[in-house]
Amino acid sequence: MQYAAHRDVKRYNTFMSYRIARLVSTLYHSLYFPPMVIAGAILIATGVTWHAANQSLQRDKQAAINDRVSTTERTIEDTLNSYEEILQGGVGLLQGSDEVTAGDWANFLTAYSIKTNYPSAQTIGFMKVVPASQVDAFTAYMRSQPGFADYTVHPLSSSAAEYAPLMYAQAVAITSPINFGLDGYSSETRRQAMFTARDTGHTTLTGSLTLQPLGDTKTYSGFSLFVPYYITGPQQTVTARRQNVGGYVYASFRADKFFGHTTATLSRQAAAYQVRTEDTIQAKPLYSTDNYNALDAKRGNITVSHALHLYGRDWHIDYIFQPSELLSSVQLHRPTSVLIGGIFSAVLIGLIVLLLLKARAHELTVQKERAVELAKDELLSLASHQLRTPATGVKQYLGMILQGFAGHVSREQMTLLGKAYASNDRQLQIINEILHLAKIESGRIVLARTETDLNALVQDILTELQPDITAAKHHFETIIPKRPMILTIDAHTLRMAIENVISNAIKYTHRGGSVTIKLYKTPTHAFIRVRDTGVGIQPQDLDKLFKQFSRLPNEMSLAVGGTGIGLYLAKHLVELHGGTITVKSAPGKGSTFTIVLPLDAPL
Repeated sequence: MQYAAHRDVKRYNTFMSYRIARLVSTLYHSLYFPPMVIAGAILIATGVTWHAANQSLQRDKQAAINDRVSTTERTIEDTLNSYEEILQGGVGLLQGSDEVTAGDWANFLTAYSIKTNYPSAQTIGFMKVVPASQVDAFTAYMRSQPGFADYTVHPLSSSAAEYAPLMYAQAVAITSPINFGLDGYSSETRRQAMFTARDTGHTTLTGSLTLQPLGDTKTYSGFSLFVPYYITGPQQTVTARRQNVGGYVYASFRADKFFGHTTATLSRQAAAYQVRTEDTIQAKPLYSTDNYNALDAKRGNITVSHALHLYGRDWHIDYIFQPSELLSSVQLHRPTSVLIGGIFSAVLIGLIVLLLLKARAHELTVQKERAVELAKDELLSLASHQLRTPATGVKQYLGMILQGFAGHVSREQMTLLGKAYASNDRQLQIINEILHLAKIESGRIVLARTETDLNALVQDILTELQPDITAAKHHFETIIPKRPMILTIDAHTLRMAIENVISNAIKYTHRGGSVTIKLYKTPTHAFIRVRDTGVGIQPQDLDKLFKQFSRLPNEMSLAVGGTGIGLYLAKHLVELHGGTITVKSAPGKGSTFTIVLPLDAPL
């Protein structure tokens, strides 16, 4: 049972393989095969082009994203750097003066035109480091200055060893009162940043701060930038820095104001972004553009996260890009356009090729039928001519016998001879009818002359013979004048003659040989020279070349086949145009046929 099942499966596989092979063979030899190959090649090229276009699109997107990210972050960094320069200037003011008053601080900031040139900050000020033992003296000093009568250090703590109260400040982008005397160390976030600035000697950013201006119940997210001030100038060790720190010059920022001013135009280009600090990674972000949440909910947008390191602090910025904000519509749809265009081209070109092949096949079928019909007519004409002569002789001899020229004929013989005479007469009648019919259907006796470009005619013939040329893999050279060669000829009949000569050159030349077609003219005649490197013709056979049904024996005769009337027809048709056809040949070296036609033939 298992063997029978295995045998059935094997038979089925063999049968299916045979069916598939038959299907492939049928398709290969059908008119649909070339269009399918062309369409397939176009689709493959389309796929490769689409892949390249898609990769190019991704590169363009990435380049646009990098540009937006780089521009945004460079602008943020440049803005903070400009504020650091002001703060460093404040440090220089403090170090260069024995005493800096509130008026000196105001004059210093007025020189920078901070409200006009630096609108992103809320306040720019100085927090002085005051030991707990000196708070009272410091408070008394501040109250002695104009405008600070109510000055107090706050909040106070019995456990604090020192304070960093706000001594001087200048409002930039706020209208609410400044909270003078506020201890900077009272906020853990500020204290950490201030201690880092003190110990390193470098400008330091705070983490996210919750800001609440005086008299305002609403809170805001923000941050501050601190630059340490040392009483005796720069210090070399952490211990020295801690002992000699005199305070901090700072700038305070409300996040929405800072990023709103800094990236007012960039946010539209970048579509949307939000900023988080280390302490807000999982909490409320430091800042988000107004459209961030709306774009975050939409599909198809591009999200990118990037860390920006600034003054000892990492800001994590999440960007959302709309593709239409990054690239033009043409760039975005290029891969799709390539794909659709390629598919459309494959279908269109495939259909065009199929239609052309069908038209060509129909034309070849018609031409073949016409050629068969003409060959049949010629054959019938020749056959009728050859049959009519002996049949006429038979009729004459039978008539003479019936008339008694050969002696007495018996009645029985007369009856038989009469029947033979009648049959012969019917035969002649049939032959004559066929002959007349062949002459009427062929129509080659009367030429329909028109002005024709011989160059174009030969080119058209070569186009039709191109499959044969290609199959034979000949080296084919065509020398045709650029200017038209106009002759008054019957294009149809002369075409047959020229085609026969060129076709013979192709057929009787070994594979990979050489065939040269040259057209030229003199003042009176046009010449068509067909030269090949084929088998050639024996000298004794040249006289038989243009005879009816004459086929010359050579090494390629059996393989080529034929009726032997091609060159007869060619010579006959050329001579009907008043021309001649000649041949020069040598065995094994090829042949040269020359057709000569008069230029002045009348219409």
